[in-house]
Amino acid sequence: MTSLSIDPQDTIAAIASAVGGGVGVIRISGSDAESILRRHFRPLPITLEPRKMIHGWWHDQDGTPVDEGLAVFMAGPRSYTGQDVVELQLHGGALSLTQSLAVCLAAGARRAEPGEFTRRAFLNGRMDLTRAEAIADLIGARTERALDAARELLRGRLYDLAMEVREAILRIRAELEVNIDFVDEEVPLVDPLGLARRAEELAGRLEELAETYVRGRLVRQGARVVLTGAPNAGKSSLFNALLGSARAIVTEVAGTTRDTVEESIEVHGVPVVLVDTAGLRDTPDRIEAEGIARTEAALATADLIVHVEDVSQAPLSSPPSNGAPRLLVASKADLTPTRVLDGAIAVSAVAGTGLSELRDAIADALGVGELSRGGLVIAHERHHEALVTAAGALRAASQGLASAAPPELVAVDVADATEALGGLVGLTTIEDVLDRLFASFCIGK
Repeated sequence: MTSLSIDPQDTIAAIASAVGGGVGVIRISGSDAESILRRHFRPLPITLEPRKMIHGWWHDQDGTPVDEGLAVFMAGPRSYTGQDVVELQLHGGALSLTQSLAVCLAAGARRAEPGEFTRRAFLNGRMDLTRAEAIADLIGARTERALDAARELLRGRLYDLAMEVREAILRIRAELEVNIDFVDEEVPLVDPLGLARRAEELAGRLEELAETYVRGRLVRQGARVVLTGAPNAGKSSLFNALLGSARAIVTEVAGTTRDTVEESIEVHGVPVVLVDTAGLRDTPDRIEAEGIARTEAALATADLIVHVEDVSQAPLSSPPSNGAPRLLVASKADLTPTRVLDGAIAVSAVAGTGLSELRDAIADALGVGELSRGGLVIAHERHHEALVTAAGALRAASQGLASAAPPELVAVDVADATEALGGLVGLTTIEDVLDRLFASFCIGK
């Protein structure tokens, strides 16, 4: 969606629910929403009571009944978008909903772009930018922990912290401006070291939150965990055991896995793509060699490598590395329970032993093992960049104050910190940021 192609004053309409369910929702927003409702929904009272459900029939432009359902009118600005909004609760059949939406379009509404309803909510001051992002996170959450993180964002936790720190920065900025205004009178800066400490403390708060980004990103987006090892080391058996189903082929023949096999699991609230790979060895077999090449490609994208060693065999191979964290797993521990590998997690896919310990180790290696539920974490790169920028500017301001730098120079750093936090919550936002954000939303939201 490009901002140049849309008019925020248009009346828009879209199907706002999954098609095919028992109930389907059509949402209309804009100045013509009420008139469209009055033309096509019957019966209606002369005076609409906002936020009150009305039962009736939705009719097309010829007066032919299309569907029976409920309608509710929400007058702006007390609505989701801040404009007049109508929501129709009809039957969820794909054809029925499509015909009902067509009535709205024929009546003068425009088909909504992805995320356009939420974009209007932001532009009309119904929510800040972080809450708008939280809505997309809430819809896309794949685990309870990701859902918790989205709820914290939707509650305004990040917005409140950013605005609190921004207000404290503005107070520092005001004290600097006083000194700049009276520079000719050589008025000394009031307690420069005190201002430096305040700037330092604020930077620390922002940095502490920014440090949660790696964990938060994994909770929101998930992680790729790649199983590696020699042929017949037990990778596929371990893959199936962690998955809880026989997804990968397992035989006693070395080199059975010729391609990467991926499945999604959840590890301590983190969505994980688990990747089984071809065994690493030198081989003249062209097909197996291609599988090994794909293993190496999978390793390049891994957030964590789990290297599997068969403790019943020797010698042990050297774990591959791409800079990502690694775990060593001693597989087939039921065959040689007395043999131990230093630093390895003993696992038996057959007996089911060690799997819980391996899940714990995966969570710890990804940095999410101690991540408590309900806490505020940063899961968006945009949030992280804004916090790091603001913190860096505050550090620079603190150093300038401590070294008696001219207040005009310090004021530039303070202004940069203010600007970064303003951009975080959407007080100062450029159009392409909005375009990228709302284009990722579903239509109807």
